[in-house]
Amino acid sequence: MDKDLIKSVKKLGLSTYESKVYLALNKLILGTAEEISKEADIPKSKSYDVLKSLNRKDLIKINGGKPIIYEIIPPKEGFKNHRIALIEELYQCEEKLNAIYEKKVSEVQAPVWLISKEEKIIEKEMDLIKNAKDSIYMRLGFLTKDELNQLIKSFRKTKSHVKIKILATEECIVNGEKINIIEEFKRARIKNLKIKKIDIPFVKLIIKDSKEMFHIYAKQDENTKEAIPGTLMGILNRYEEASKNYYDRFEKQFNKMDL
Repeated sequence: MDKDLIKSVKKLGLSTYESKVYLALNKLILGTAEEISKEADIPKSKSYDVLKSLNRKDLIKINGGKPIIYEIIPPKEGFKNHRIALIEELYQCEEKLNAIYEKKVSEVQAPVWLISKEEKIIEKEMDLIKNAKDSIYMRLGFLTKDELNQLIKSFRKTKSHVKIKILATEECIVNGEKINIIEEFKRARIKNLKIKKIDIPFVKLIIKDSKEMFHIYAKQDENTKEAIPGTLMGILNRYEEASKNYYDRFEKQFNKMDL
């Protein structure tokens, strides 16, 4: 019997015997306990309990009569509900582990740390957006290659109650191309996003849930007026008091622009 298939089927939460019996019946389509146990190469005495278990898990059907006939439920149908349940279980596990991680991370890591590689900086930006529970506030003074598309994709995945507010310079240069930041975000039509134009320095700031903030700096090419590759530097700050201070100042400035 294919060991790789047994290993894969066991990921549905099946035991070794259950996996062997399930694969054997998938090959036979239907059969008696004796026929199935022979095909699965397990003791007949063990097969009855295993077959009942597979029936409870909606992977096979039991047809009455003497002898009892067991029938495979088409794998596409049988796997569907198990796949949905498995994915949901993984999501719940991820949320629980993430909650523990976010609660404990500040105890084992420095409250302020540096990130120097561009890909790691962008990765951290997206991570902050992904894990926001209440708000994401941003000051955008420049963008890097492909960053705009990644930001839009990440914002679209946020839950509708998460407030996204952006203060941005109107235009920036990326790879020699002029990008209108304001228009690009408005064109994206992200319902929970509000953006306003402001003249700001060549820096970026992200504030997540008023508890964590990320400053990003880069050297500007005097000729092209764009960020020089390899010069990005990110400072992640987990001091909640400092983040709350920046959050309040941002909120005050953002609301004042409506007056």
